[in-house]
Amino acid sequence: MRHFYLLGQSNYALSVILDTLREQFPREKISVEIVPNVEPEKNDSLVWPYETPGVETNAVWWEDWKPAPDIPCLLGSIGRSRQAIVQFFAEKFSIGPERYENTVHPTAVVPVTTRLGRGIHISPGAVVAPYAGLGDFVVLNRACSIGHHTELADFVSINPGVTVSGVCRIGRGVTIGSGATVLDQIMIGDGSVIGAGSVVTKNIPAGVVAYGVPAKIVREV
Repeated sequence: MRHFYLLGQSNYALSVILDTLREQFPREKISVEIVPNVEPEKNDSLVWPYETPGVETNAVWWEDWKPAPDIPCLLGSIGRSRQAIVQFFAEKFSIGPERYENTVHPTAVVPVTTRLGRGIHISPGAVVAPYAGLGDFVVLNRACSIGHHTELADFVSINPGVTVSGVCRIGRGVTIGSGATVLDQIMIGDGSVIGAGSVVTKNIPAGVVAYGVPAKIVREV
């Protein structure tokens, strides 16, 4: 039996993460203890199902949780709440990045030369080219592509169908919307947001929203 803690509860993310665990370990029994840190009345994701055949789950409210030191943690979000969840459990339980496991779907392509941080999630059909680097808590959604020698800093979110070309530098906490394309050797500064379907042809500074073809800055975050 493999045991995991899943910290935070976004049911959107749980359905994806638990399915990935089932595919990663198809011949093993899996037990996941979910640790919510947001009151149910403030969590609008709870109406969506996440139960996955072959994965046993139970939920323990964070104030009642007594973590064992040898059970790995997973991050229960693949969206914008990730940084807040990581900070919450670091402050309350001193859980650092080293406690987090990666979830990588078997249909993703991740070369042996890829440098992986902690708490990463990689969804089905994602392709990473050689010598890319993924920081802590990076999310690669379905059917995205990350180019060779490209660096994604901590908490970067790559949405479905995105193409990030080679030798790019994507800053901490950047979100790139579905279907966007980032051309070769582009730099995007920390915390910026690239709109869905955009084509990024020039460097984007930190802390802005940019979209269009070609992408242009429209406002600050």
